[in-house]
Amino acid sequence: MNTAHAHVAAHDPLPSASRLEPMLIRLPPVLADQLRQLARATRIRQSDYLREAVSDLLSKYQHLLGPERS
Repeated sequence: MNTAHAHVAAHDPLPSASRLEPMLIRLPPVLADQLRQLARATRIRQSDYLREAVSDLLSKYQHLLGPERS
């Protein structure tokens, strides 16, 4: 496992990949291209990076969501 993948795995808040909920997102072409390039360069799925980004965003705004639920 390379360092980037270890970072993504460490941020993964999901206990099991089998319980993923599908979502459709739209990105500006520039961001989509950069994400695609990053995924190719690191051999880490774009979806893994997007889950990490959402997790980081929710951590940043946790104070607006109330107490953390288990």
